[in-house]
Amino acid sequence: MTDIALPPRRRPFFEITGFRFRLWPILLAAVLMQAILVPAREAARWIAHQNPDFFRAHGWAFLMLAMLFQALVGLAGIWAMRQVLPQADAHLRWPPGKTYVGLAATIGVAMGLVMLVADYWPQLLSHTAPEGGYATDPVGAAGWIGAMALTGFDEEPVFRGLLVGMLTVLVPGRVRLGRFEIAMGGVIMALLFGAAHYQSFFVEPLHLAIAQQVYAFVWGVTYVWLMERSKSLLAPIVAHGVGDAVEVAAVIGLMIVWR
Repeated sequence: MTDIALPPRRRPFFEITGFRFRLWPILLAAVLMQAILVPAREAARWIAHQNPDFFRAHGWAFLMLAMLFQALVGLAGIWAMRQVLPQADAHLRWPPGKTYVGLAATIGVAMGLVMLVADYWPQLLSHTAPEGGYATDPVGAAGWIGAMALTGFDEEPVFRGLLVGMLTVLVPGRVRLGRFEIAMGGVIMALLFGAAHYQSFFVEPLHLAIAQQVYAFVWGVTYVWLMERSKSLLAPIVAHGVGDAVEVAAVIGLMIVWR
């Protein structure tokens, strides 16, 4: 009797494996996200009220202050997670192998350009100076671009290090789309990351607010992929900061050219 070798079974293009749904860790992540972001922002606002003239003239300084508080609370949360959930990996380390920094910077530039078009396409089409609220003098412009470049140091330890680290353990599973694969916790956190930008629905036209939700989700997934590939927060920090800085630098440039 002759054995007939069967062709290997092709993996489906989209696949979810090992997923175990738990609602309470997702709710916990949502609560922790607000418990970190809101008090840190309010603490910065309280300090700003002590010297309103300075912070009114230097909005980027207020942003940096809020980011500093959020980063400190996020690092404290990572420390606490390591005590309670030692198997969770916050990726708070230098990359043990390939850093993916070059790829992250390239992705960040593309992200910045996508956000520029999504947020300001009416102004781009009409060649009208965007109303970004940014300073255009050399010191103010440098302050805003510098603050944007540092956003990765603020948000990545919170969103990817702490919250994705926690969800990866408590809500196990993997999601694969073609050759792109990340932890299910990363997908959940990307949805919460988009929800963290809910303020846009109160200050932006509906179509712009929806666009921001979409790209915030895509960026969140991409940051997790970079983190898992490099086994470090460095690459997502770079991509995040470069993306925000590129958009703001472009907006400031257009404010100067088209004013």
